[in-house]
Amino acid sequence: MEQRTSKVYHILWTALPYMGLIVWGALCITDNLWYDEAYTAALISHPLGELVRITSQDVHAPFYYILLKGFYTLCGGGPHFWPLKLFSLLWMFAYMLLGKYGVKRLYDEQTSVYFMLFSILMPSMCVQAGNARMYAMGLFFFTAAGLLACGILKQSSSAKWILLSLCGIGSVYSHTFSMIETFILYLILLGALLYRKKYALLKWYLASGLAVGLCYMAWLLVVYRQMQTRIASAGANEQLFVPDMYTLMDYCKEWFSAMDTPIMSVIYLGMALTLFLGYYAVDRMRSSKCYIPGWGMGILGLTALTGGLLSYYVTPCFLGRYIFPGFGALALFYAVGMKQISSLRVRAAVLLVFVCCFAAQYRSELKLEYDPGLQEYEAFFESNVGQEDMIMATDIHPLLLSVYHPDRQYMGYGYLPPFSPFRNTSVFTQWEQLRDVTGNIWLYGFAHRDMPDFAPYYNIEQAFRFHYMYYDFVICRLTPAEPLE
Repeated sequence: MEQRTSKVYHILWTALPYMGLIVWGALCITDNLWYDEAYTAALISHPLGELVRITSQDVHAPFYYILLKGFYTLCGGGPHFWPLKLFSLLWMFAYMLLGKYGVKRLYDEQTSVYFMLFSILMPSMCVQAGNARMYAMGLFFFTAAGLLACGILKQSSSAKWILLSLCGIGSVYSHTFSMIETFILYLILLGALLYRKKYALLKWYLASGLAVGLCYMAWLLVVYRQMQTRIASAGANEQLFVPDMYTLMDYCKEWFSAMDTPIMSVIYLGMALTLFLGYYAVDRMRSSKCYIPGWGMGILGLTALTGGLLSYYVTPCFLGRYIFPGFGALALFYAVGMKQISSLRVRAAVLLVFVCCFAAQYRSELKLEYDPGLQEYEAFFESNVGQEDMIMATDIHPLLLSVYHPDRQYMGYGYLPPFSPFRNTSVFTQWEQLRDVTGNIWLYGFAHRDMPDFAPYYNIEQAFRFHYMYYDFVICRLTPAEPLE
């Protein structure tokens, strides 16, 4: 019986990375982009110098975008955006290989299987796996750094320290909050080295820490300037980042489900499963005297606390998904807890609940990725929008549709932030700018927001409404009421 069970685990250990590739791959073969993904698509269309300049005015390091630009170019570029999502999928696959080999080396094959299984079944993983953003890359680098740090504590080598430094550099340049997670990881590693009296390794630790710190120092100054800019220009949209008594539930939506399309049953079951498996994980750590899963959860908790405090006391800057690069620690926490459960029935029940949560969220993500709204919009655009027409957006967010027709003229109404990456876009501030428009003027906005008033020169006629992913768009045509003077 035991031999048969071991064989089943080995088959799963071999197959799970490819199962993840198939499951997540279904979310990575469409051209549907939400705003942040469209931001990414627009940004990598710029030359490298402009790309770095724009990111230095926003809140992200350019490392991910530079790599993505190269990958997108190798895939042929053009108006199709599946390579952007494929790039994230490849990082997720690499992360699964870390779970396959790294977790097995750290624990055993069974724990590795549970790590990979929970990584596939966590709803937040399927949300981010096909997301054309830097989170999957950050997940890989931070997980690799964490596993290397644990490996160093077991048996140090110069190769591990060099790899830790390289992964640390990749992690800090993936996202501002993966930088914070990496900083806390290094602090925990220092504490562990001192506690175990491995003083001979401190010279390696200092060299690795200095290498990562010096490589990040130039961008750290940019991050400081970005924080100052946020403080000076905090606006209505940024108030969404300020924590209040309801914020923890907003964070839980992104940790256990999805922020914009949350499924409340999935959220509550995810929280309950975390507490349930956490009990067994703590029991395993207590009996084995190996506290690695607890350290990982501590990193997640401290990073979330840091983000909340920064948002409340300094400047609004934190959303729940920002700690996602550390979610390999959550998968390990689940896996260690699952391994400690002796009852096969209880394990089966836990997996069943996870599968149900995953299925509900995965279905929701599939509906988004295959939303027909983009095709409806394209049909309207091809039939109604001419080469001489001007397209205006009520703010930067409706401009996401510009990535599908980057050769057309666009305007942002009243204001665009300096980090706007959308090309062929100017800012409408005075009537005279519309004098030379020989075609129609189309106004893009969201149905739940008030449209700007163009009286007395133009009337607004609603021409088209459609739903696309998270948004209800409305497209209006401006018709002259009287000549401009």
